[in-house]
Amino acid sequence: MHDLFTAADPALQPLASDYEVPTVEPLPVSSYIAASAVQKAIRRGNTDLALRAAATLLKSDPAKLWRRLCGIVFEDVGLASVDTIRLVMAATRSKSLREEFGGEWAVASRLVEQMAISPKCRSTDDLLWTIAQHHELNDLRASLAGIDLPEHLSRIRERGAVLGLSLSVLHASGVRWTGHVTGKSTSAAATFDAMRVAGINPQIVTLAEQGFRRTREALPVLLPLLSLALPSGVLPAQDDEFPPVVIGHNGLPTYVYDAFSWEGKSALSRFLKRNTTTGRWLRRYVPAERRMAVLSGGVFVVEGSLCRQRVEWPCAATLRWLASSGYHGMKLSDPAGFLDMIRADLPKLDEVRHDL
Repeated sequence: MHDLFTAADPALQPLASDYEVPTVEPLPVSSYIAASAVQKAIRRGNTDLALRAAATLLKSDPAKLWRRLCGIVFEDVGLASVDTIRLVMAATRSKSLREEFGGEWAVASRLVEQMAISPKCRSTDDLLWTIAQHHELNDLRASLAGIDLPEHLSRIRERGAVLGLSLSVLHASGVRWTGHVTGKSTSAAATFDAMRVAGINPQIVTLAEQGFRRTREALPVLLPLLSLALPSGVLPAQDDEFPPVVIGHNGLPTYVYDAFSWEGKSALSRFLKRNTTTGRWLRRYVPAERRMAVLSGGVFVVEGSLCRQRVEWPCAATLRWLASSGYHGMKLSDPAGFLDMIRADLPKLDEVRHDL
């Protein structure tokens, strides 16, 4: 059966190759912590942790695992390995297909290992942060929020500048995001068709359309646009500079605790109350109701988003800088200095997260 499947879809070839299915022990954590752990471990190339976290999700919430893997491959692997996107989209088509390749864990573990060793490109996520939050794009966001579907589709077909083009794609597709406008006509199918008319690589558009159907998230919708700026040939890659990893009392690295889990949010809240350089800066420059969002976003920038084998290309570098300087949606006095404060205060944050 493997030969029949891979003849029809060569993307499945990695699943048909000889592979020793690993035996791992699930983590004693909630599905929220497991989802964070699998994604951050994939980013950092920590295959062992990624597998244990994936096994945890497969046991507690299998549907969440498959959705999360589909999201991760667009957010963290992206254009660095289109073949990996193709593999994940093919393997997540159906449970019956996965049974032909050894079952749920055999396929899930293979996908997790492949994503962990793949080069990484987070430019699509950086693009979303930029167009959704950067304060210098407030006027552009407002102007494009008011136009209707036909004009958005026309802008897509004409392949305008990437920031405005990306906003049109989000509005036209109807995907939910922070700038979503209610009461206007949308069409995801027409949006992807407009990308094809614009001459964007049709294979990438098809993969993005599949990713959107699986996740209903914004990143698959944006990915084809960045392929227009992707240089040809093999791109250089290097590891990000990681702060020291601290292992908590439960054996997990503290970086898995972020604002998307109760435990992570509790740790950030306790850290905010401490007398730290970061806390004093937040109290001076950020309104109380915005401090948690700005802090959690900053921790993500300096720790949570870091990758091994991040590919380097000009557009990606620009978007990473824009996202890092504008993720908070405010006009801050010294956003880069604030990130340096968080880096310096990470040991104090880890004192809080260690005992979770």
